[in-house]
Amino acid sequence: MQDEIDKKTTEDGAEDEIQMDLDHEALDEQIISKLGGKKTADPDIDITDEDDVVSEEEDGNPKATIKKLREELKQAKQEKMDTLTSWQKDKADFLNARKRDEETKADVIKFANQAFIADLLPTLDGYEQATQQPSWTTVDETWRKGIEALMAKIYTSLQKVGVEAYGAVGDVFDPNLHQAIGNESTEDKTKDHTIAIVMQRGYTLHGRVVRPALVKVYQV
Repeated sequence: MQDEIDKKTTEDGAEDEIQMDLDHEALDEQIISKLGGKKTADPDIDITDEDDVVSEEEDGNPKATIKKLREELKQAKQEKMDTLTSWQKDKADFLNARKRDEETKADVIKFANQAFIADLLPTLDGYEQATQQPSWTTVDETWRKGIEALMAKIYTSLQKVGVEAYGAVGDVFDPNLHQAIGNESTEDKTKDHTIAIVMQRGYTLHGRVVRPALVKVYQV
């Protein structure tokens, strides 16, 4: 009786071991199938992402796997660099556009008074022409000094906003600054192409010509 019990126990243990082996084989089958090896008959396992599948050749060749990973890493780095370069270019374009916009706004503010100054110049011309007349010194001294003091304040105010008068005898003729309305003959070669007579002074606003100077130029 005891022998039969021992025999049955032995048989049951052998069956359990066989069942465990079958379970392990089934699990191995599923793992291999998941990694791209032999396909499993289990219908619950669905391999659809080919990027996650490792081929049998790569599974058995670590060098091939490492090479593939390096190539993917290199590609990822290149994509990162391309994205960074594009971002830096867009940022530089934005900063340059903002800088140009700020410069344009600054110019608008800087030269906002140009039209007003241009309208004021004939008044300054009239004053300068009056002071060059011989009769200027014969008028009432108190009145004359009052006018001179007033005009001095106007010139000072104009200088504060960037207005500068130019044009003097002896200056080298510059077509960007002067408008020649005639020539004066000379035998002195050192005076050639210099200003002989200033008919009307020129004015600039922050370096920009508001009105060129009207001059006569020496010519050998």
